Amino acid sequence: MLTFQQKWQSLHHPSTDVSGDADFYCRLYEKLCRLTRQEARQPDAAILSLLLYTENIIATGLDGVYEYMYRSLGDVVFRWCDELGMDANATSQVHNLVSEAVAEAPRSTLRRWITENVRSRDFLRLSDMLVYFAREDRILRRVYPNLRYREAMFLRLTGNRQAAQDLSGTDLAFNWRDKQGNTLPATLAEQFRLLAVPAEKQEKSILLETAEYLDSIRSERLDTYTVVRRKGGCTLTLRHRDGRLFKDVTLPSPLPETGKNQYLAAQLVTYLGKTRANGPVRWLGKEETDDWNGETLWNAIYRKEREDAKRACFTTFFGKRLSLYDDLYTLPEDPEEAYYASQGIYLDEPNILDFLQWLKPEETAPL
Repeated sequence: MLTFQQKWQSLHHPSTDVSGDADFYCRLYEKLCRLTRQEARQPDAAILSLLLYTENIIATGLDGVYEYMYRSLGDVVFRWCDELGMDANATSQVHNLVSEAVAEAPRSTLRRWITENVRSRDFLRLSDMLVYFAREDRILRRVYPNLRYREAMFLRLTGNRQAAQDLSGTDLAFNWRDKQGNTLPATLAEQFRLLAVPAEKQEKSILLETAEYLDSIRSERLDTYTVVRRKGGCTLTLRHRDGRLFKDVTLPSPLPETGKNQYLAAQLVTYLGKTRANGPVRWLGKEETDDWNGETLWNAIYRKEREDAKRACFTTFFGKRLSLYDDLYTLPEDPEEAYYASQGIYLDEPNILDFLQWLKPEETAPL
């Protein structure tokens, strides 16, 4: 039987050392067990999922950004309580527990792991961290489009399922954009700037530097490039079909010489002024390259993802049925409505004040 710390460690990236605050989350876990009337001996998957959400809010607030942005997520804590069949009183207690945990948490080991990876200036460590978030964050995964169209393209290009999965992970980490048009690195950068406001001098410096490094990221979707110049086996100058030049692009491994009229298919990321091919690369012949016009391919994929979302619906807690397309891709046109929506408040349904009133335990009628 796994101890709590062993199970908690297994839910994080192998390079993350959770020992610094594992006791804190263990105590929170035990309190939630008592509220849900679960045995605390064997870590329960449902409770652990709420702990991961709480840890994310403490470390970065990233899940909270998407929770406000997308109605299909709803109030994560409330939805969690509802799925366990908890009454209003128990739900209120869980909300209070999570709020207290966010306010009282010790210095976050998850936050430290993120800042260390970003500030290392090591692109592989940065990429590994972002890909891990993109793949493993349970809230983030629920607001992606149907990924089968992107994954089919990656598989067709590579012919290898593992290479296709690698490209899919890096694409989500660097190129997926939320409905506000922000990538994962851009959203993380903004969260670190917000965290820096109340922080003390040394911590403030670390957080602002982390945000600055994340802001330096510029990414390119999978596309094809002409090789203009080679500098050894791992450094190339590439030209995109639109004329943009990418100098001294570093490859993850040496690329063998090839014949003329060959083009390179790759995802590119610029970080701290240096451009790298992010993930697998492949030589293509001219005829094959003509079928890999990036703009045409990606526009077709985005169209299919939107059409897929239009065919899917979800129901909010208050019973309103909405198209997934409206949730994933559209913003309110009315400025006032857009402002409230950015706070997770929707004027066409009962608002947060109604929700808080619902959470209050019922008063006992006087005799």
